[in-house]
Amino acid sequence: MFSCLNYKMLLLCALLITFFGSCKKFLEMPLKDKLPQDNLFSDEQGFMDALTGVYLGMGKTASGADKGLYTHDLTMGMLSVMVNNYPNASTSPLNDGLFANVSKFDYEQVGVKQEIRSIWSSMYNNIANLNNLLTYIDAKEGIFTRDYYYRVKGESIALRALFHFDLARMFGQSPAIGMNERAIPYVRVFSAQATPMVPLGSALDSCIADLIQAKDLLAKADTSKLNGGTSDLFSSYTQNRMNYWATKALLARVYLYKGDVVKAKQMAMEVIGSKKFPLSTSNVAVATASVRDRLFSGELIFSLYSTNLKTNNEALFNVGSGSPLQLPLASKNAIYGTTAPFDWRLSWFDNNSRGTNVPSKYFQDANLPYDLQNIVPLIRISEMYYIVAECENIAGNLSVGANYLNQVRMARGLNPLAPSETQDAVTLSNEISKEYKKEFIQEGQSFFYYKRLNKDLKIETGTTMQVPENAYVFPIPDKENEYNPQRKEVTKILFH
Repeated sequence: MFSCLNYKMLLLCALLITFFGSCKKFLEMPLKDKLPQDNLFSDEQGFMDALTGVYLGMGKTASGADKGLYTHDLTMGMLSVMVNNYPNASTSPLNDGLFANVSKFDYEQVGVKQEIRSIWSSMYNNIANLNNLLTYIDAKEGIFTRDYYYRVKGESIALRALFHFDLARMFGQSPAIGMNERAIPYVRVFSAQATPMVPLGSALDSCIADLIQAKDLLAKADTSKLNGGTSDLFSSYTQNRMNYWATKALLARVYLYKGDVVKAKQMAMEVIGSKKFPLSTSNVAVATASVRDRLFSGELIFSLYSTNLKTNNEALFNVGSGSPLQLPLASKNAIYGTTAPFDWRLSWFDNNSRGTNVPSKYFQDANLPYDLQNIVPLIRISEMYYIVAECENIAGNLSVGANYLNQVRMARGLNPLAPSETQDAVTLSNEISKEYKKEFIQEGQSFFYYKRLNKDLKIETGTTMQVPENAYVFPIPDKENEYNPQRKEVTKILFH
């Protein structure tokens, strides 16, 4: 059996943490410098180190440090290219032409195929790390202090669900047409033994079961320090971790993907009702603000902290030569409008150092306070409002659904939609679609929204590329298919 949290990996984590050791967020907690597998889970710190390693793993893929998993491929990179956030990607030489081929959905092209395989292996590597931790944790419950047992175990199970859910959303069929089609292996045991593929519906059920268990565990942990630090680093900045509210929000997302609108609405309403993530009342992202909060960070339920963010952003949107990825003026105007009142989300576009207007959501301004640095949004409170709006629309409660949609619109400087603009289910659904397109630029969630509803990608995104029938389904890596259902290749893939 391979050891997921082997000595080399943990030394790498330790080096990363040490290098950025002047900061105080959870991912910058010092790790042990001697972490053989036999001793890793001998004390509380070993479990915290193991969990920290997984969060670090969310910021990189097996293909290289320049292509982060949740800081690149699944946010500002591949998934954003697939919904035409950057129309010039089709001719871009960036990342050795990866984006040009991604924009054509050419999954058989060598570079694209390798990156998809890297996403698969990196996700399952993270899952293996979590399963390894969970193998030991119950027997060591007595070594934990404070609420750390519930926090570590709860976050680990919730992250396992997150990774499986995103794998299912990439490699499975759209739930609108393929709930009974095989999707992915759902792996709950740390073992070299193979795990067979399961249908999409089964994978979603397993995600829900994990998230419910995680939610119940995290309910016993303190979540008061969502965006702040204390002397107890492990309890600080929990907004940057799979906290209790993030677990509920992810449950809302999974329930909606499955088609359970009653439970999706319930979970979303509980997160909204917590009042811990209030919608913005002013344009904190505007260029004239003394400190630009480009991400509307107070609305983030779960965000990933990544010290690679500036490097990844610069490589795509502020390149020293050639053209950066861009959304041209005509496309931007079509999405955000050109008449007053102006959408505050237009503040997500600025000129780079060469005077080219680019998406600037991830720019790291020189005077950015520590709390706002190096953050990648993964779940926003606005999505919870969209989920409620959609669920109410499906239930025939148009005015209620429109009200939840309008609350986000007003939190972006726009007027509420008039009743005549949401007079039936189709028009309200169209307005929700417009909001996803505006809100989640550079975040990857629009791709999954279109896929969930099996929308026509060419129509929705306005791409000039031909969109093949299989555009929504990433191909399972060749070696995985070759060895399924036994999955004897699993450890070779995970640790490539």
